[in-house]
Amino acid sequence: MNQLQLLAGTSVADITPPLEVGLLTSSVNGLYEPFESVRLPLKARVLVLQSSEELVAIVSLDLLSLNDTSVGGWDKFKENIAGVVTAEKIIVCYTHTHSAPESVAISDLYLTKTYRAWLKTVQAKIKQAIEDAFNNAEACNVGITSGELAGYSLQRRIKTPGGIVMSDSIQPIAKELLDIPPVDRRIRSVQFHSIKKNGVATMVHAICHPVHEMCMPHVSSEFPGEMCNDLELSPENGMPLFLNGAAGDTNPPTVSMGPLFAQQHGVAIAGLVKKAKQQMMLDTSSFAFSGDSVQLKIRPGSNVANKLDALARISAVRIGSLAIIFLPGEPFLETAFEIEDQSPFDQTIIVGFSENNIGYIPTEEAFEQGGYEIGPGKWSFLERDACRQIQNKALEVLKKLYNK
Repeated sequence: MNQLQLLAGTSVADITPPLEVGLLTSSVNGLYEPFESVRLPLKARVLVLQSSEELVAIVSLDLLSLNDTSVGGWDKFKENIAGVVTAEKIIVCYTHTHSAPESVAISDLYLTKTYRAWLKTVQAKIKQAIEDAFNNAEACNVGITSGELAGYSLQRRIKTPGGIVMSDSIQPIAKELLDIPPVDRRIRSVQFHSIKKNGVATMVHAICHPVHEMCMPHVSSEFPGEMCNDLELSPENGMPLFLNGAAGDTNPPTVSMGPLFAQQHGVAIAGLVKKAKQQMMLDTSSFAFSGDSVQLKIRPGSNVANKLDALARISAVRIGSLAIIFLPGEPFLETAFEIEDQSPFDQTIIVGFSENNIGYIPTEEAFEQGGYEIGPGKWSFLERDACRQIQNKALEVLKKLYNK
């Protein structure tokens, strides 16, 4: 087998909005306010992967998310960024920074002229970035590393005699709360190097809400942006790209405590990536794509009327014995663990916050317990069986991919 059959190319574009394309200040009340400044610009980071049979673009956006309503139709949005790569094989995902525009139609910001003009610009920049990445692609080998980072994430749904509370309501976090399960502190990186040993890309997967700067009136790419900035200091890392995991029930212990904590978190992840030893090389001749979708039901009382906001689109790529599967919305860790455990691949990375946002995807147990993530509201509007349907569809996609 030719280990250098896979081509990889990268490109980065600035998608920082005008300040009036503001931030979400209350999901419950559907409120937003303009930004006052920019601390860290927002980026679109594109990785194009090409083999003799497949051409796929992975687009990581420093945004909260996007959905069918906020972009005026998800299929139309994808067609507007398609070109050298077809719409169905462009995988869009989000770092889920909460210091980016309110871009999921919880408020009426998406109806404003300024928002629509910014979104049009974002589409044009993504399309150009995909073309640029395609044009500079070169033969690569690929390796994967793994490590664990303690102290920066915890299970945010805390059980109390009065019910489930969010961890940020009881900050500073007591030491005994940090390791309440489930929590997943793995940091996995997929590293692409050219045949000349030059760094092309470092794709980093971690699991945590980027909310160190939540509700602060400045634009920021948060800890994922800080991680990328640190990794960019060394050419051997190529272009860094952050993939958030099933972080629907995972927070840092320092919510809304400011930029210093976001910087510390991002630099800590970057440091672990740089120190981690390569776990294994991947067979780049076994590169493939698979995808599917499942229509989910909307709960009454959630104030969501667009059926397409509940269409769950799932995509996956394989590189040898590794599968990376992209799930929409905010899945919980339990769902990710079950998919990983049942996956036919030796290693499976579950990415959340992908494609069109479908809100929180609580487990059935979480519905019994209650809490913010259950809603109902525009942030959580799916029926109870949604997590099971997504899990089943994800496993179908993985099995199809494995048999390609």
